[in-house]
Amino acid sequence: MPILKRDFLIGILVTAPAVTGFAARAAAQEQQGRFIGNVVARWNPDGREMTLTEPFEYIDPNGLSWKVPVGTSVDGASIPQIFWSLIGGPFDGMYRNASVVHDFYCQVRTRPYRNVHRVFREAMHTSGVPQSKSWLMYQAVNRFGPRWSDFKSDPKCQVIDADYDFDACSRNAAPPLPAAEVNRENLDSFIGDVEGNASPEDVMILRRALAEVR
Repeated sequence: MPILKRDFLIGILVTAPAVTGFAARAAAQEQQGRFIGNVVARWNPDGREMTLTEPFEYIDPNGLSWKVPVGTSVDGASIPQIFWSLIGGPFDGMYRNASVVHDFYCQVRTRPYRNVHRVFREAMHTSGVPQSKSWLMYQAVNRFGPRWSDFKSDPKCQVIDADYDFDACSRNAAPPLPAAEVNRENLDSFIGDVEGNASPEDVMILRRALAEVR
């Protein structure tokens, strides 16, 4: 039976919103970033570090890949411990994926530290962490987290694949710069800088932490 021109046009009008909606959802997802795979790891005997047993990847909102290879050992140390009180722990719930990516790149230092801290915030947002909390944690690592003046150019450490040697690349990474000390003076200054944008609950948690700093 021949398809009338009128029926053909109606079909286009009916399906167009669905196609447009799908494209919009895909674009929105890309703007927020996405994860490929899950964090699969085993705890090391020390009970502090865990080592990835499967590869993991984050695609940031700009489409840049942040791969984390098998064999990577992480312990959340790239997030100053005093700020763990805001999230429960670096590997808890919605913070796990972002923490693993942040830990890896803070150890191998193959990209500028400002970009690494920024992607920590973006990955938290992708995981569903509220904007105010991801912003606050970004401010914390940007103020007190690891820094380095140069990033590694060794091609073997730039290409992240099944043969990646995490131990060698982290051992030979660019030397870190001195980090800001988390003392009473610096923490009090930090709280004063962020309390206008952070939630009152988070500011209260930070002030309780400040009271315990000697």
